[in-house]
Amino acid sequence: MEFHEYSYRHGKELLQLTHPTEYNDIKSVLASKEGFPHGSVKSKTPKDYIASEFVKLGWEKERKIPLGTHKSDYCDIVHNRVAIEQEYSRFEMFFRDFFRFLLLYDQREIDIGVIITYDDAAFKRWGGAVPHYSSARASLQKLKDFLEGRYSTLVHFPLWCIGIE
Repeated sequence: MEFHEYSYRHGKELLQLTHPTEYNDIKSVLASKEGFPHGSVKSKTPKDYIASEFVKLGWEKERKIPLGTHKSDYCDIVHNRVAIEQEYSRFEMFFRDFFRFLLLYDQREIDIGVIITYDDAAFKRWGGAVPHYSSARASLQKLKDFLEGRYSTLVHFPLWCIGIE
């Protein structure tokens, strides 16, 4: 599958140096998968499509995050102090991902966060399939815009952002 990247606070570079196995897993999963057949596979989401490949490599899916409350929260995919969140719905959900990563990073449970989302090129490739949603959908370009703006003062952990087509 085609993808574009954005390394925030040297997330990609740190991942390559400190967690080469996880870095190679991420690259190989994304490079080896065909583009998600959007809308053509019943009951299968892009999140499931990609997460299943990580599980085959020994990554843990839906790891519970200790919040110290009665509410449970989960991280999409985790392995060896590297956490992946997949966000394909609304761009506001990036903030929920930032909070998860901040909590885990500050508690010294992860070293690096990875967000996999759509690239704007995916919406163009789909043509008329999702035009009315594309302005509110999560994308690498919206994520990058947040991180290059004032949110950079709040997001103080290394993050590798990946936009899939």
